[in-house]
Amino acid sequence: MTRCIVLGNGSLTVLYDCNYEIRELYYPLFMENHAEKLSVGLYKEGKFRWIRDLNPSISYVPNTLSSLADFKVDNTRVLIKDSVDMASNVLVRKISVDTDKELLLFFTLNLSIYGNNIGDTALYDPLTSSIIHYKRARWFLFTCDVPFYEYATGYKETKGLLGTWKDCEDGKLSMNPIAQGSVDSAVSIKVNGSKTFYCWLIAGKSYYDVKKINEYVKYRTPEYLLKRTEDYWKAWLYKARKYNDEVKRSLLTIVAHWQHNGALPASLDTDIIKFNRDTYNYVWHRDAAFSAIAMSLLGYAEQPRQFFKFTLPLIQNYGFLFQKYTAHGYWGSTWHPWTSGYIPIQEDETALTLYALWVYFKKFEDVDFIKPFYSPLIKAAANFLISYYDKELNLPLPSYDLWEERLGVHIFTSSAVYIALLSAADFANFFGDTDLSKTYASIARKLRDSVVNNFYVNDHFVRTLITEKGKIINKDSTVDASSLFVTLFGLLKPDEPIAIKNREVVENTLLVDGGIIRYENDYYMREENQKPNRWYITTLWLAQHYAYEGKEDKAYEYLEWVLRNSLKTGIIPEQISPTGKYPSVAPLVWSHAELIKTYYILENGFEELIPPQPLA
Repeated sequence: MTRCIVLGNGSLTVLYDCNYEIRELYYPLFMENHAEKLSVGLYKEGKFRWIRDLNPSISYVPNTLSSLADFKVDNTRVLIKDSVDMASNVLVRKISVDTDKELLLFFTLNLSIYGNNIGDTALYDPLTSSIIHYKRARWFLFTCDVPFYEYATGYKETKGLLGTWKDCEDGKLSMNPIAQGSVDSAVSIKVNGSKTFYCWLIAGKSYYDVKKINEYVKYRTPEYLLKRTEDYWKAWLYKARKYNDEVKRSLLTIVAHWQHNGALPASLDTDIIKFNRDTYNYVWHRDAAFSAIAMSLLGYAEQPRQFFKFTLPLIQNYGFLFQKYTAHGYWGSTWHPWTSGYIPIQEDETALTLYALWVYFKKFEDVDFIKPFYSPLIKAAANFLISYYDKELNLPLPSYDLWEERLGVHIFTSSAVYIALLSAADFANFFGDTDLSKTYASIARKLRDSVVNNFYVNDHFVRTLITEKGKIINKDSTVDASSLFVTLFGLLKPDEPIAIKNREVVENTLLVDGGIIRYENDYYMREENQKPNRWYITTLWLAQHYAYEGKEDKAYEYLEWVLRNSLKTGIIPEQISPTGKYPSVAPLVWSHAELIKTYYILENGFEELIPPQPLA
């Protein structure tokens, strides 16, 4: 469940596993993965090898969204550079070969268009000298600037046939020009000596689309497209010029996931589908809000703006956000029962989106942009937060927690609602709604007092309160890393004794081999007879808490653990097991957002992250 490379331009998004085989090919948005596997093979002196057998060295070109794969075998070296063009839906590939004897390079296209293998067509098109796969309004054209030596289209996973990719292994392709149904294709290129050539894969919605783009690529040259895209991303990183390579890679990883309509998925690694036949290919507004905050802090306005535009129609009819959404803004699948008597949401997502909008506004002071959001999003969300509220306890009503596992009144959710109400109060004051600002601030103040009085038990903030008819009937005292947000969201100052004590209990209880687990006895993706998995976001929260306390050495200690345990390409997963495996998705966009935030806090402090506090 690991992807080492992510490339994208907001419409065409491509993910590679750590063998440099393409496993996800999304177009035009991330709900449509058209790839089964796109691979590379080498045939030399009667012996065939797939790239996965050759242990390729994989990396990014620094400060770009171009990737490299370098592999050697039998006095032959092959270097591949890939990039998704910054303006056109083209994956450009540069191949450099240095060999002592003649060989064949094979490129396979195993596609399942629209995510299924029913009714696809694969064909060789002599007019464009290309292989084309299509189904309805999804067309993919693959060609090179040198002639194919051989090609083949054929059937896969039907009538006992594995696929055309299998035919590559004897070094010969059938030259079959067309196949329909469950199909794949392959081409070969003959190379002798030293040679550099280019291939490209185009995505479009019709034959006319891909043909026209192909003409453009040949006119401009693939070399030009590759260079302009690398130049663009280097220029795009100018705002982050004072930050290190890890921050820059995280920025590029996040923006490679961001879609042109503003949708930001949690992760596009589909191997997680083995867990419960679903994926992380949804917009969770919690993850996306933290990412919008990270981008805003470093001066990137366009992606957060698009995200807020994506969100506006989702929230204005209800005042709250559902658990997750598809790339088109439809409600995503859920496991939260609708029979509890409460709205089946994670309330923190509504709160965090409002807070993210405040961070954006404080950074850019963009009144013209914010104005259309004031009533239908800011006020609508804030009014929901103060209505979905237990006036007896001065706490939110029950909802599901940030880990999406339990119903109750949670420390993280309550803290998120607090900072959202402060954000709303500041917005209302700015737009002259003085009375409304006072209302939001007053409720926030009561909420803060209730959190401190009811959640802090003995030596730490408990995870969850179970309430009924205005009374607390039980407290879940499990130590949970998310309790650090009592400080990170400004309910407590970092030097207050109970804030320090809570941090000590979190660290002492949840520290496992240098990283922080989510909470005591966490079971999610846990290996048999092993301790719970360490999460990157929780470890970074502790680093942020230490930074807020002014203890930078400890913050860097945890930050360095995250870097040591990330992938060599700079990709940060969701979690890592005690045995060093990545059992869940990689990358997780939220992990990259927290890395950016941590570096920002160490450099600039918390001033731009905490709204004005209500007077006592």
